Amino acid sequence: MSSKKKLKPMPNASFKCMMWIYKLTDLIWSPRRRLKKIPVKVGMVVVDYGCGPGRYTLPLAELVGPEGKVFAVDIQPLAIKTVKEKAARKSLTNIEAILVDSYNTGIQGSSADLVILVDTLHAIKDYDALFAEIHQLLKRGGLLFMDPGHMKTSKAIEIIESTGLFTMAECQDKDMLLAPKAKR
Repeated sequence: MSSKKKLKPMPNASFKCMMWIYKLTDLIWSPRRRLKKIPVKVGMVVVDYGCGPGRYTLPLAELVGPEGKVFAVDIQPLAIKTVKEKAARKSLTNIEAILVDSYNTGIQGSSADLVILVDTLHAIKDYDALFAEIHQLLKRGGLLFMDPGHMKTSKAIEIIESTGLFTMAECQDKDMLLAPKAKR
């Protein structure tokens, strides 16, 4: 099965360069501004799929509060290490960082209110496996917030539609809010 195939993270040097670029761009385009567009509430369970250095993970953890939880998922060991260190510095105990080597997160199905997938789609090799995992993670009424990042929005919509798992609830610029179709 393709979802069992081990994925390879980007090289550490590339990840470190990406972190510096994010530090610079975040001064101009703060992730906190974008989070205002996402229906995040206190007590939610959120999955930050492809969390990178935690640009969204930490603000999400603050927004959902101690009653909520954020799963930070990535294939890059440095991403997980960075998220854990940042969470510890901010005394955020509602973050669980998960290192994966496949699209399977190991998170219990139907447990997430929200999954965010920001600037990750261009790096995905098996869209069906990714979206099947996200679909099974979401509770009834849960949502997927996605920004295709380096990929054209039209291409991302085409990929999502081809899976047959999600319905577009809202699309503004590159920001998409998707609802899972009923589980079969």
